[in-house]
Amino acid sequence: MNTLTKVISTVFFLSVCAITIFAMEPAEHLTVKEIVITGNSKISSSEIIKRSGIRAGSTSMLFPTSKAKQEILENPWVSEVRVKKLLHGKIKIEIYENKPFCIVAREGTKPYYIDVNGKRLGATESSQGLDFPVISSKEKISPSLMLQAIEILNLSKASPTLGWSEISEVVVEETFGIKLLTLDRRFVTFGKDNMKNKWHKVERIIVHSRKNNLVEKDIDISSGDVGVIGYDS
Repeated sequence: MNTLTKVISTVFFLSVCAITIFAMEPAEHLTVKEIVITGNSKISSSEIIKRSGIRAGSTSMLFPTSKAKQEILENPWVSEVRVKKLLHGKIKIEIYENKPFCIVAREGTKPYYIDVNGKRLGATESSQGLDFPVISSKEKISPSLMLQAIEILNLSKASPTLGWSEISEVVVEETFGIKLLTLDRRFVTFGKDNMKNKWHKVERIIVHSRKNNLVEKDIDISSGDVGVIGYDS
């Protein structure tokens, strides 16, 4: 037997041995040994693991990551998830969470958070923070008025005149529309529709008032054309 033949035979023999060992101990090579979760604060690690279907010490590394991600995304707090299979049986799950934008409070229901797009997140909890503007109503809020209330809060985020942090409550009534209450007890009545145009008119009214050393008690811009202003005496 020449040298080349011996080399080929040796390589073949070692390959067969390696395949045999792997086949005899597949669990050792495929078992999930560690699950690392990062980025979560609103949703617990235990819930993430339950939703993913991944179990340390029992499940195979061959599980479909797409299904695991889909199940985790069912939790409204989760905006994005990444599942990575690493070496030595390690799984890394990276969580990106939605941020609360405001609180919705209706009579007869528990207050809950929504994000900047109006997506319902979860019930309010002191541990999650309560220092947010509140969209309130005595009745069910129609999708149209909810979007208008959210639009007002979005406009306030970039306003140098009436900022998001100054807003205490956005009161929504299906008949009369929207009224805003500030932390220092000023009222702004918007009514319905054309919120962006009305918002900018309110800003101009406030700027004009400040130039004249006046503080408005209430502003009614519901007509869309003329603002009716009441000042502190």
